Amino acid sequence: MSTVIYFSNKQIQVVCSRGSGMNARPYSAYTMASPEGSVINGIIMDPDALAPFIKGFFEYNKISLRDVSLVINSSKIAGKRIELPKMSDTRTLEFVSREFNDLSRDEAEPVFSYTGLAGEKGSKVRKLYAETIDSEFIRDYVELFAGIGIQLKGIYSSEGTMIRMIEQTAGKRCRNFVVQVADDNMLINVLWAEGNFVYYSGQRCFNEPGTEEYMEECVRALSQLTQFMKANQMDTPIQNIYVAGIKDLDIDAYRQLTAASRIEASVDWFDCGLAQRVGHNFDLTGVLPALAGLFGQDRNNNLLNGYIQMKKEKKTDAFWTRSIILMVSVFLLMLLLTLIFGFRKKMTEDQLMRVRGYNEDPAVLMELALYDQTVNEMITEFDRKNSYGNVKNAVETFPVFDDKIREPLERCAQGYAEIELSSFDAIAGVLSFTANSERVQDINKFIERVQDEEIFSSVSYSGYSLNEKDNTWNIHVTCILAEGAGR
Repeated sequence: MSTVIYFSNKQIQVVCSRGSGMNARPYSAYTMASPEGSVINGIIMDPDALAPFIKGFFEYNKISLRDVSLVINSSKIAGKRIELPKMSDTRTLEFVSREFNDLSRDEAEPVFSYTGLAGEKGSKVRKLYAETIDSEFIRDYVELFAGIGIQLKGIYSSEGTMIRMIEQTAGKRCRNFVVQVADDNMLINVLWAEGNFVYYSGQRCFNEPGTEEYMEECVRALSQLTQFMKANQMDTPIQNIYVAGIKDLDIDAYRQLTAASRIEASVDWFDCGLAQRVGHNFDLTGVLPALAGLFGQDRNNNLLNGYIQMKKEKKTDAFWTRSIILMVSVFLLMLLLTLIFGFRKKMTEDQLMRVRGYNEDPAVLMELALYDQTVNEMITEFDRKNSYGNVKNAVETFPVFDDKIREPLERCAQGYAEIELSSFDAIAGVLSFTANSERVQDINKFIERVQDEEIFSSVSYSGYSLNEKDNTWNIHVTCILAEGAGR
């Protein structure tokens, strides 16, 4: 059995299920209001009121304290859609952390996670929805649930789990659609275009759900999404609109309002694919944010994993602190031993004087001078030999411009761009050339070919610009040759 508990502003949702994902069989669901002022924007404000409330709820409904996952909806969790080359999970997480360097933070250390998004088959580019939150935010939830006897299996962002659920459900059936999910007084809007996740937003609604004013707010959210698509040059119109969690919604009236706003798309209830499994026991659309936690669980988007890893690193730092203290203690002990042996040294000074008399004997000094002269001559010859070898090796590392360099470059450009070699700096290893392409979609293919060539140690690509004279695209790229290239 698996339990998902969802926290937002005032609303708490709980879903109990057997299994997860499309194989899940939910058997109970609950929706309740948290104690007044205990949770604001997903942040725990009053743990003394919230802890006994959650504990009493689990005990009253006889819900197992094991296998519990937490889903949090909070604007404090920053998220963005990014694309990056395929790499290991560890390097991907490092890349994600650098993507959030522009965020201003307090002294609290951040925790990072990411949700993998579907991409084109065979593509070398990986699409992610990356998220980050301060570690203190996660710590408060860990301590709260631990205090009532619940060891959380995972902590997830509502955005990441919602995107993953939509990808596995509506994303399998449609390519251009919007999902609107009501969460108390919040309205979640998720945009899908050309079969890919594009945009996630949440806005507060000020009217009673089900009223005409509320539906008008929902339609305005759709209009904002269409404006967003136009601003980002997305020409394909929205074909489907799926709604969920809106109480007392007249679906026919909502269809008329969308049509009146020139949004020509079919409007239907969102189907998560589990309705047949639960029958009429409860309305799945009313607990969709919590239900998404059954679909979106992954070790890479589990914020709890990042928090635990960060704590392990802090323990490692504490270990090194203890080690330094031990090293200082050893140093003091060695200093004491030095003083003791210094006293013994003084006792051997007489013997040292006798040895010094021998070493200062003129005959011994003459033999020593002859020995030093011979050794110096040997060292000089040896250094000269090494210098010759170093010069030879250094010269051989310089790249040479010849057909071995020209041919791979021309092969990379064949069919994608026209290149003209302009200069070659053998000292810096920089090969300068101009590249032009008639089709902008061929630029990335040309750059990928150049990056795969072993003759270049690095390829710096800074973008492209339109050449209005002949309506071609100038490619801004600089290549540095590898050592010994062309030899």
